[in-house]
Amino acid sequence: MARPLSDRTPGPLLLGGPAGAPPSGGALLGLRSLLQGNSKPKEPASCLASRDTPSPVDPDTVEVLMTFEPDPADLALSSIPGHETFDPRRHRFSEEELKPQPIMKKARKVQVPEEQKDEKYWSRRYKNNEAAKRSRDARRLKENQISVRAAFLEKENALLRQEVVAVRQELSHYRAVLSRYQAQHGTL
Repeated sequence: MARPLSDRTPGPLLLGGPAGAPPSGGALLGLRSLLQGNSKPKEPASCLASRDTPSPVDPDTVEVLMTFEPDPADLALSSIPGHETFDPRRHRFSEEELKPQPIMKKARKVQVPEEQKDEKYWSRRYKNNEAAKRSRDARRLKENQISVRAAFLEKENALLRQEVVAVRQELSHYRAVLSRYQAQHGTL
């Protein structure tokens, strides 16, 4: 009894059926189009109907397997006290957050005479000092988060570049195998 197509495991490179039998047209057409860089192989309609095609992958959901252990002190400096610890793997900054900020000139200090330093003046000075401290702390927190995220992305980028090199080498190997097959058995 023959197994259904979905239960069969294809042979290496999908190049043929039983020994001595010519390779099937659909498998070779699909292989040829993939190796030539076409995104979708051209296969007969009968093959398409019985084939399970994978659904597209969302790039944001792909997890790169790597070890990234940032310094706990860096994580503490990039996390808001009392809130969840900053996770550089999941956090995404908006374009607006990453835009360079213009350098602003400070206004000249205006000396207020001692006789005008009343309760209202000191209240405003206190509020302004507190607001300036909050602003500096928020800026420092954001800079720390960006630096931890940048370190994570640098490591991830290096790992992905190594993976691209390995995949390109594998593709080169399979193209060489295919060219040897074509030299021996004719073009596909």
